[in-house]
Amino acid sequence: MREKYSSLIKSTGKAIGKYYMAYLFILIPVLATVIFLFIPMISSFILSFCEWSGIQPPKFISLANYQKLLFIDGKFTRAFLNTTIFVILGQSAGIILGLLSALALNQKIRFRTGFRMIFFLPYMTSMVIVATIWKMLYSHGGLVNAVFGAVGLPTTRWLMNPKTALLAIIITSVWQGFGFETVIFLAALQAIPKELYEAAMIDGANAWHKFWNVTLPCLRPVTTMVVIIGIIGSYQVFDQIYVMTGREGGPLGSTQSIVGYLYNNFAYMKFGYASAIAYALFIVLAVFSYLQTKFFGQEK
Repeated sequence: MREKYSSLIKSTGKAIGKYYMAYLFILIPVLATVIFLFIPMISSFILSFCEWSGIQPPKFISLANYQKLLFIDGKFTRAFLNTTIFVILGQSAGIILGLLSALALNQKIRFRTGFRMIFFLPYMTSMVIVATIWKMLYSHGGLVNAVFGAVGLPTTRWLMNPKTALLAIIITSVWQGFGFETVIFLAALQAIPKELYEAAMIDGANAWHKFWNVTLPCLRPVTTMVVIIGIIGSYQVFDQIYVMTGREGGPLGSTQSIVGYLYNNFAYMKFGYASAIAYALFIVLAVFSYLQTKFFGQEK
């Protein structure tokens, strides 16, 4: 045993001595990852089982924070439902619009490069700026109400009405983000071999059959990736809600998100409970990512 350990130590030392420059290059990123990612994650996980205001020492309370999340805290339940609605509606609309716009831009049309830039431009714009602009559009005297009034449709205070506030934020987010799906789907469309379409034409397939039997199956891996990234990003929605309806997710909590509720608990110095919310969100994202990969990925 001692000989095995000594030989292992010698071989490890030789490897380090031979590739020491490579190890020096990765040392700083590894240390930064450990210090600023893994240690805070572990500390936050431990803290989720405690009650801590940041002033007195943490008090261990076992699973009380998680029990409160699941069975007692109605605000968290409301925030979870709001966020889930945001994810379902926002992702559905974003993927459909992204795919349709990618199909359109994949045709031989004039100024195609310019249209691609126009579609992608909102995604490159800061969400704070986008949310501020749309907040003005949704105001009582804004452009949205002006257009609705001109065509005889009813107007409302979009961001002050509990029935319309969340929908207004979803529309803003879809407008800002579907350019990302457009670019991804467009790249995937251009990577589909033309031979597949030629074979489908020989078999007498029309445009719909080619789309359903060739295009969609070839886009399946990309669609899975887009959906997973979209779900992870959408469940962390915060910026637009904070700008458009305030930190409390008004009106009457109708737009409060999980991350917004987490932020509020940190602001109120409920660090243990906020950590529990963060890990509850982590579990939700992990479960959704697993389900998407299992049922919509390539692996069976």
